[in-house]
Amino acid sequence: MPQEPWAELGETISAIRAELQSAMETGEGEPLKFRTGPVELEFTVEVKKDSGVRTRVFVLPWTVEAQGAASASRVHRVKLTLQPVDGDDNDLKISADSPQRPK
Repeated sequence: MPQEPWAELGETISAIRAELQSAMETGEGEPLKFRTGPVELEFTVEVKKDSGVRTRVFVLPWTVEAQGAASASRVHRVKLTLQPVDGDDNDLKISADSPQRPK
């Protein structure tokens, strides 16, 4: 059974989420903080369709075979922009909260 084409997209977004979570935990308590901006992902996806016909004719003791094939493919670029937010839909900060902006 072929793999679902978007499975890798879900895995990629999960990996980015895990990395941002790790960076938040690592930066907790640090004086320098970073506000996350948009995360841009770009993928190239190739969609390929193959079709073929094969015919055999048996007339003993000979066999005649004819084959034909056609193939079409298209390449698509998919670009996503993700905006990381916390549980309250605020921009995500990579560190603990701070009463003022870093200087």
